[in-house]
Amino acid sequence: MRAFDRIQNLLTEKAELLARIRTIPFDGSIEVKTVKAEKYIYVRKREAGKYKSTYIDKYSDELYTLAVAQALQVREYKKRLRKIEKQLAELGYTEGELSPRVLLNIDFARANIKSLIYDQAVLEGIATTFPQTETILENGEVNGVKASDVQKILNLKRAWELIVDPNVIAAPCDYYLLSHIARLVNDGFSRDGGAIRSVPVSIGGSAYVPQIPVEYEVKQRISEIVNSTAKPINKA
Repeated sequence: MRAFDRIQNLLTEKAELLARIRTIPFDGSIEVKTVKAEKYIYVRKREAGKYKSTYIDKYSDELYTLAVAQALQVREYKKRLRKIEKQLAELGYTEGELSPRVLLNIDFARANIKSLIYDQAVLEGIATTFPQTETILENGEVNGVKASDVQKILNLKRAWELIVDPNVIAAPCDYYLLSHIARLVNDGFSRDGGAIRSVPVSIGGSAYVPQIPVEYEVKQRISEIVNSTAKPINKA
């Protein structure tokens, strides 16, 4: 594999790991404190050189087990991130600075990410209100919503975290990156999520039946668009 391809794969993996970490609330050491015979769960984390304990909820065996498991998972993710940083350095990669305009667009996307995900969820037929979507994005669960719909919304969150990651934005856009984003969206629902469609589909209310795409032609068309001299908005 060429150094360029290895760097791109590492940057994509790095962005996905960072996106996963952002979706886990238990990033730190799990503590149990007893106050007046009641137990409470806290997450202890070092920030700006100082340790800070953040209250999570009242103690329960289920919540404590979940918190410990996710804290260990975050630790493994961070361990892998350190290895990725080392590999990138060995390949001679250094992060380039994004333009102020691009950074502004990233901030705009992050500020509106809940609305973007809610709108996409509605298009996918997910029956949630905006407040429910907000709760899912912040806490990972909500009462009155099917587990499969919660998972779809969390998948969209992971995909968006990847899309707005500065490392991913700085990397070239190609078929493989787009496939990876699609795979995140379909995680847990399609074994072939991210792959080119190979079965016929229909469109509700229309007699039109889209052709089955040819992978080579799709890759070629994406390459033509990305490498064209068109304005970015027209490429999109």
